[in-house]
Amino acid sequence: MKSLVDTVVEALGKDTPMLNTIKLQINFHSTYLQREFQRQQTISNLTFEANKYIEDIVKFETKSPNDYEGIKTLYKKIFKYLLFKNTQHILNKYSSIVLTPAINNTIEREVAAALESVLPHAGLRPFLSLSAADKETQLCELSNIIIGIRLFNKDIKKGGVGLESFEELVNHPGRSLLNALNQELSEVIEQCDNYTIFFAVSDQLKDKCDPAALEVYKDELTFKRQYLINVLELKSDVQTSEQKVDSLVASYKKKMVDLQQLIGNKTSIPKDQVYPRFDSISQSYSELVEEKMLAMMRSEMMKVLFEHRAKLAGSLPEILMKEARLLYLENANKLKEEEAKFMSEQKSEAINNIIRLMPNTTPDFMHIPLDYLGFCLWTIVKRNGLLLPGKPNLGVYKYQDRYCVFCSVAAIEEFLADPEFFMKGLLAQCRRQPELIHLLRLEEHFKEISLAELLQGKEGQKPLFSISAPLMVDKEVETPLHFEEKKIVPDYSWNAWDLKKKALQIIKIRNKQTVSTQTLLSNFRRDTETQVWPAKEAATNTMVYASTNTELPKTYIVGLRDKNV
Repeated sequence: MKSLVDTVVEALGKDTPMLNTIKLQINFHSTYLQREFQRQQTISNLTFEANKYIEDIVKFETKSPNDYEGIKTLYKKIFKYLLFKNTQHILNKYSSIVLTPAINNTIEREVAAALESVLPHAGLRPFLSLSAADKETQLCELSNIIIGIRLFNKDIKKGGVGLESFEELVNHPGRSLLNALNQELSEVIEQCDNYTIFFAVSDQLKDKCDPAALEVYKDELTFKRQYLINVLELKSDVQTSEQKVDSLVASYKKKMVDLQQLIGNKTSIPKDQVYPRFDSISQSYSELVEEKMLAMMRSEMMKVLFEHRAKLAGSLPEILMKEARLLYLENANKLKEEEAKFMSEQKSEAINNIIRLMPNTTPDFMHIPLDYLGFCLWTIVKRNGLLLPGKPNLGVYKYQDRYCVFCSVAAIEEFLADPEFFMKGLLAQCRRQPELIHLLRLEEHFKEISLAELLQGKEGQKPLFSISAPLMVDKEVETPLHFEEKKIVPDYSWNAWDLKKKALQIIKIRNKQTVSTQTLLSNFRRDTETQVWPAKEAATNTMVYASTNTELPKTYIVGLRDKNV
């Protein structure tokens, strides 16, 4: 076992392109899961704290509608909740504001003033009569209105302390990430194209490079492909976020301008007109804060990719690259003619359970989801895991719900002859090169070593990083009815000197006598008993039993009735 562990450690310590690809996959995805877990945990903690405040307010009851002390206590609870909601934007690690005592005091004054204008003490009586669900809704709307008022005051330079300005949310360092990704993409794509050209004519350069070197170049291309895929994934997320941010920025500016025009220099404005606008501005601000957090997290992901950038250089000599370009240009015209002839002769049809989809006869051809990221299945199987892009203009071939493309006409003909051989060969190649499993999105065929399941966890296994709570499973354990009793002698001693000491003590005790003596006062301590005669119960009867009844006088009044009756 030790030799096996040493062999694995030695292999992992080598700096080979294949291991670099696996390290890149694990590092990138584990970092992403860790950052996402931290973000979700932060959101969960803030939501939990806010719900505690809301629950405390909803469950609070006053003794009567005119209970002044009860209403005052409820008002303080609402104020604490609003204070928390107005400072939660500062609690994330990407905020540029530090919550100092001076800033906290200013926030308290602004929140108190806004609360008094929106919901004075007298307005709490209708609030007390609402149901629990209505109270929660009112509290959330109240929070957004208060934040909206402070955002408006910040925009007109009359308050809003502790809130990040609109410019800070829009012009943070994460906004430059798209330009950096585009620049990185151009460089990596150029390197991948150079390697693709080399391997397209590598059969004509066999005499100038040995097979071991070709294997190293192939693994280097795999690493570059994985790096390029990660950059493209990151760029797709950034582009989606940028489009959302641009929409939020335009909406926020328009809402703020409309609000300024509505308020102007007026001293009073109807609440039903201005409060919904404050609410809407607050929601847009919260979304901008969330997008800033995501952009900063993606910037950290880009730094993780840059840590592996030094390994992109590769070892393919420039001389071989020049010769490969010349040979590729020489073969280009002949290859184009062959492909054009093939495209003109073929049409969309079914061949041996394979559906051929041609670009000129298939509607929505450009929206077909290509499997294996569009790499040629033939080169992966026949050329030991080589990743060359397929050519969709030669057709897309659907087999077993997989959309496959190929890099040449000869590759298509071999696939049509025996498609099952290539499907099985693909899985066999992935077993020899495990880095291809994640790169080609084949985790469903290798669930035991799926990178996503290893990082997020599966049943019976502790995850490295998990966004959701771990799965709880009921387990039963059977124990024996009667456990084996252990024969333990507490007086046992292994030390000979202790045994000699005990033997001497026993001998001395056997030579001793026990003597008892009664003293003058010891007789008072004896147990004594006293017997007494209990008193008898006695009763006496008299000879005569007599009683007296008193006479009750009766008085009658006559003449009260009619005498003729």
